[in-house]
Amino acid sequence: MKTILFASLFVFSLSIFAITGEAQKRRKPTPKATPKPTPVRTTPTNAVVSAAKQEVSNQLYNVNVFVERLGPIAVAIEKADRDNAARRLSRDDAAANETNKQKVIAAIRVLRGALVNLESDFRTKPQLSSYLSKIQGISTLSADAEDSAIAGKFVAAKDPLREVALKLNDTLAVLPGPAVGGSAAPTRAASTTTVPTRTVSNTVPSTSISSSKRDPAVGMTTAEVSSSTWGAPTNKRTSTTANGATEVWTYTGKGTIYFFNGKVTQILR
Repeated sequence: MKTILFASLFVFSLSIFAITGEAQKRRKPTPKATPKPTPVRTTPTNAVVSAAKQEVSNQLYNVNVFVERLGPIAVAIEKADRDNAARRLSRDDAAANETNKQKVIAAIRVLRGALVNLESDFRTKPQLSSYLSKIQGISTLSADAEDSAIAGKFVAAKDPLREVALKLNDTLAVLPGPAVGGSAAPTRAASTTTVPTRTVSNTVPSTSISSSKRDPAVGMTTAEVSSSTWGAPTNKRTSTTANGATEVWTYTGKGTIYFFNGKVTQILR
């Protein structure tokens, strides 16, 4: 019963996030610029690219939060499935688990719709066509995530979405213009890691970590992360463009850290 209640609580929050998060970001008013004596003109091309960069940033944030919230839910759902197969689950709990499954699938479908629209923009707008190679495939990957969930493989559904996050991060790095959204979005995503407390404590016991070290955080340099509780990564990937260098550090069993020009921009656990 506790497992079902745990899943129900987070599935509800996940569904709300998927349905409203992306829409809220779209409706978020653009801060009014302080009047200047000589305002800078924005060409149509720059306006399209700037808007695309903002949307890529929004969806990167949405996908990262979605994957993080999906983690404990997926584990709980699949555990309930095993219990039900072994006839250790009551009829009511089994029905509740099926409802949770449908909510997760619906939430993935909403997220997929936003990603399909985003990739379509890069395919159809001439100003974005040169960046298509970076973002291409997020529609297929999000469909793979939905297909996995429909097949009952909710934990596996996270993997394609992690690939989506990598593509969005790479796209954000090559789009010209100033950084979008600052560190606000990644910081909010990182704060949600306190929700599935039991899951985190099972994989990284706090008692095994020296109190003198800090956990990785947005804004840290590569040196600071190397000296953090996560230490050196299991694997590194670097790509360089005219706008700067993007590094992706992967930690087996912990997560992935994204750097842009030497500083942490995203942490995916």
